Amino acid sequence: MAASEPGNADYEWEFIEPPASELDCEMCHNVLREPFLTACCGSHFCQACVDPVVKEGKPCPSCGEGELTMILDKKTRRKIFSLDVRCPMWRRGCKWVGELGDRSDHLDEKDGDCQFVDVSCSNACGGRVQRRELPTHLEQACPKRAYVCDYCPFEATFDVVTTQHWPVCGYFPLPCPNKCDVGRVERQNLEQHLKECSLQEVECDFS
Repeated sequence: MAASEPGNADYEWEFIEPPASELDCEMCHNVLREPFLTACCGSHFCQACVDPVVKEGKPCPSCGEGELTMILDKKTRRKIFSLDVRCPMWRRGCKWVGELGDRSDHLDEKDGDCQFVDVSCSNACGGRVQRRELPTHLEQACPKRAYVCDYCPFEATFDVVTTQHWPVCGYFPLPCPNKCDVGRVERQNLEQHLKECSLQEVECDFS
């Protein structure tokens, strides 16, 4: 049996053992999320399910009592949080099994230990990768990683070096426009090369 975190359909929690039916919401019939108990008939509802009923002044969905009074059932919440679940990333390979109440610590983006959850790049490049792939991303793929020009000592981030510096780098190798045997020439030497290139067209002195 699975339960989804409120407002987060990406995380589906699979219980190791089917929860008792008494832990189900009487409106959505899923395992209770923030369980509230009615004073009129002792029914249980998820907070998200029953909030609209209370706000609209409607009667109890179970017994029809006109004045609906609700209290947070902390005992039931503790019982639900003690149930064992698989990590929602188990399909990616995570083997974690633990109490539902520990789920946030396991998946926490900053301090969690799930290696299969998506986390943001610490260089703020905007990318998101699985935690286990973050070191490789930071070293090889992140456009904001520190990078030294391949042709001179200039250092900046990879995107700055490749998109802003390389177009003006004097040591950047450029192909000879004449496609001569020299192949590539440093940008700073290209003008001189064209004066000496055997394939460079020149005006005839006798024309």
